[in-house]
Formats: sequence, structure tokens, C-alpha cells
Amino acid sequence: MFSFLKKKKDDQGVLSNLKTITRWVQDLPAGDIYSAQEEVVQNLIQFNHAESNFSKDRLQVLMHLDEATRDMQSSLCMQYLRNARMSKSIETRLWIAIHAFYWEITRGYHGFLMDFIANPGGSKIQMSIPLITSRAIRGFADIIKWRYFRYEQADEKLWLRLHNLYRIAEFDNFSNTAVTVYSTDAEQRTPAQEYGQALLLSLVGNGSLAAREIEMVDQWLDNWSDLIRIDSLYDPGSHTFYVDTSKGQGLKRSRNQTSDPALRFVSTTDLLKHLRDITESLKSGAPPATLGLTEDFRLPEGYDLINLVDKEWAVLDDRDRRVNQRIPQPGQWKVIHDLNNICNELSKAENKVKSNRSPISPEEILDIKLYGFVTERTKDKGLEQQRETALQSRYELWEQADSSETGLGFHINPLSNEWIKVGKLIALSLRDDNAWRLGIVMHLARKDEDHRLAGIKLMSEQFQAVTLKMDNADATGGYVVDELDLPSGSQNLKAILLTNEEKQEYLLISGADYAKNRQYQLRSPFDPSRLIRLEAVEDSGESWLKVSFTVVAV
Repeated sequence: MFSFLKKKKDDQGVLSNLKTITRWVQDLPAGDIYSAQEEVVQNLIQFNHAESNFSKDRLQVLMHLDEATRDMQSSLCMQYLRNARMSKSIETRLWIAIHAFYWEITRGYHGFLMDFIANPGGSKIQMSIPLITSRAIRGFADIIKWRYFRYEQADEKLWLRLHNLYRIAEFDNFSNTAVTVYSTDAEQRTPAQEYGQALLLSLVGNGSLAAREIEMVDQWLDNWSDLIRIDSLYDPGSHTFYVDTSKGQGLKRSRNQTSDPALRFVSTTDLLKHLRDITESLKSGAPPATLGLTEDFRLPEGYDLINLVDKEWAVLDDRDRRVNQRIPQPGQWKVIHDLNNICNELSKAENKVKSNRSPISPEEILDIKLYGFVTERTKDKGLEQQRETALQSRYELWEQADSSETGLGFHINPLSNEWIKVGKLIALSLRDDNAWRLGIVMHLARKDEDHRLAGIKLMSEQFQAVTLKMDNADATGGYVVDELDLPSGSQNLKAILLTNEEKQEYLLISGADYAKNRQYQLRSPFDPSRLIRLEAVEDSGESWLKVSFTVVAV
């Protein structure tokens, strides 16, 4: 699977000249983008290891290959971002392929730039330096961004190379020279804009956003990077952030920095004003796509992302600081994930509270009506369901790191917790207790290769497991979509009923079970059955929706 990472020993290949590469790109398998890109990466590795001089002809080959294969790379990126439920093996395979292309193409440009710096007088590529510098800055920014997608921190060498490229642009006085970086770009861009965009994105790549949200913010910055200002002299009244170009790290918040030669200062004043103007335009009914928010932007949940970005980019006085202090606190917690598994465990606890006897199932009631007794087939089915429920509700043990008034922090092993993502719903209970709490994964950070830090926000509402049965008016028979059998409307669906302090009720349900105005029979172990109608989606996360509803009849 990872064969494209192997280096070829042959120094001669399809990237030997522009004519050969043009013909070879046209012959790549159009119906298999992954295989085609695999061939591209193989040849890029060979190109970067070849002991050839950094000639103008070789640069043209690299630039042509980069431009000609961008659409394939974009297709793979889109496939990755739009398939959040793909298996871990497929996700890993795609991520490695995408990251490898960015790495090898950027490594190629970096090699030409380093050769130019070493011998500027004898170089024949000087006219192309602003363009390849802009491409290299964007390349390193893409590498760092894709590491954010896996909650990884960019290593120091990546940041130092990125800073060094910008310093090169400054030194040769082309940091503000606009170029057409790629033919598909809507507008020309400067190296300073590419660099500023990478710096601003580092503030939201801290483990609090999912990959699609980070990508969306990056696309916003494609349109707004001209509003970012980078200066070499510090102005306390306008500079919100700074970056130390001599250190391998991203943007930091300014706190009375001195004007050190290695420091660069960033103002987000114009960017924030534009962001707040956009918020007002959205409230006035303007379409998001016309405001540079991309076609994937959705309301009302999009306001949460705008507010988070606003806080990350805001000046110090406007920024909400953490009010809940985290206190170190060891302990072990049982953790269950996925809505069905959580409902199974909550139902077990509720049944123990309500009665020591298991409730009679609908199948058992039907048997009694038809035969006067429960058949062996139904009993076996019930035992099988019990075993499945017990298997599904097996929990993991997490080591607690700290706690606050609203959440908990944990040390987790990324290898044994590959399912965890920002926005994931979980249930938690102390190891020696059965009092469960609901929480949402709000933050992930990779401490090192073997440890991650996970921040969990605890839900304050009261909750109980319930079942939903589609109302007869909405129910349909089983049906097939893409060769998958979908359940009929007679199936009992699992959900969680939330009740807040104001006695307002909401449901946590799977996205597949939601449709506005759909009616369900809501059955609770403690309350009479109610006919309800689903209303708006109030919140959402990884594989769950928080939905308001109206009671139609009791």
C-alpha cells in the first residue's frame, strides 16, 4: 500500500524533459486518481534524489508537473474531507498519499531556492524566484495544515523552513510582489499573503476544529489574506500577534514585545472588521457564498465557527479568556462512544433503577397474544440481543489529567483510540461508579507519538435513553439505496432525551434519523409515550444531531 514511498534508483525517468513529462501526464490513468497520483509521487521522489544540477529546464519540468497534477491532488483532498466515516485504513492511505505529494513537490521547489541562495550570480532561474517562493510557502503551509487534520503539531524544521522562505522574499524585496501562483487561482498573490495565511491558520489548528472546519477557514483566508499585515517594527496599538522567525513555531500573542530583528508582527484589525461585517451581512440575509464563505458554509451552525475564529484572531482585550481554571486531578474513567452504545448502557442503568426485572419486549408480547407463551425462537433472539448489547457497551479506561467546572482532560493513547475526533459524543463514568455523564470531545492535541491530550466538555442537561418509532403516517417499508438495505419505519431507533434547567427538551439522534417535520412515537422508561414532530437542528457533532421537537399528542 505504501509502495510509492520507496525511492527508485534509476536517475533517468519520465521527468527528464518537458516534452516527455507532457506526454507522460496525458497517459496517466484518468479513471484511477489514486494510482495516477501514486505514479506522480514515485517520479517526484526519483526527481528529488537525482544528482542533477538545478537547471532552468529541470525547474520547468517540476513546475509543469505541479500545475498539471493539481486537479488530481484536489480530487483526493475532496475525497478525504467529504468522507468522514471512511475506515481508518482508507483514511490513512489517502492522508499519506496527499501528504506525500505536498511534501515531494515542496521539497523540489525548496531545493531550487537553496541552490539559488548559494549561487545567485550564476543562476538562470532568478526571474522565477518570486513564483517558486510563493509555491514553496504554500506547499509548506499545506503540509502543516494536513498535519492539523490529524491533530499533529508541525515540527520545528517545517516552521523554520517556512520562516526562512519569507525572510528570503523580504531580503530580495519581493515579499509584496504579486504573482499568479497557479493558473486556477482567482487572483494574484504575494509571498507575504501566503505566509500570513499560514500564520493565521496556525491559531485554529490547535485541535479544537475538525478537518473540514480547518479547511473551510483556510478557504476563507484564500479570499481575505490581503487584509493581514506583517511588519518588522512593533506597534502596541495594532499588532495582535508576533512570530519569531528564528524559532520553529507559529504565531504567538503579542505582549509588549521589543523590535528584535528576528521578530515579525501581525495585525488582524482589518481582517476582524471584515469578519464582523460579514456576520452582519449574514444576519441581513446575504448568501454565504457571495461573502467569501464557500458553498459548504451552513447556517445557523456556521455562526459558531465564525465566533470561534473571531476569538482566536481578536485583540487581547476583546478575547474571551478561559475562566474555568484546570486543576490537576488523577483518576480513571470508563468511556463509551457512539450513540447506540451509549443508549445501550444508559438503558441498562435505567432498567436497574426502574425494576430488577427486564421489561417484556414487543416480540414477547406478540408471542403471548398468538400462542399464549413465549417461543424458544423469541427467547434465543432476546438472548442474542442481550449478548450484542453487552458486547457493544464494553468501555475503555482513560487516565484523567485534570478537571474544571465544565470539563475534564485526559491522557489517551492514539493507537488504541483511533475513533476519537473533535465533536465526538461520549459517555463517561468513574471506574468504580455507574453514574454516567455525557460529554463532547472539544480539543485534541498530540503530546508525542504515543500520547494525546483530550479535552472533554461535560453536558449540563439531564438525560435519559429513549426509543423512537416512526409514526404510521411517515413510516415506509424497508428500501434499498446503493445496494444497502435501509431499515423500515417499524424499527425502534435509539436516542437520548435532554432536559435543561428551563425544562426545555431536545433529542440527540443520528443524522440518518432526522428529517424536519418527521413524526415519531417517543417512548421513555419513566414517562408516557408521546407523538412528537422534529423541528430544527440546534447543534451537531461527529455522527449526532441535537434536535428540538414539538409534542403533537400524548
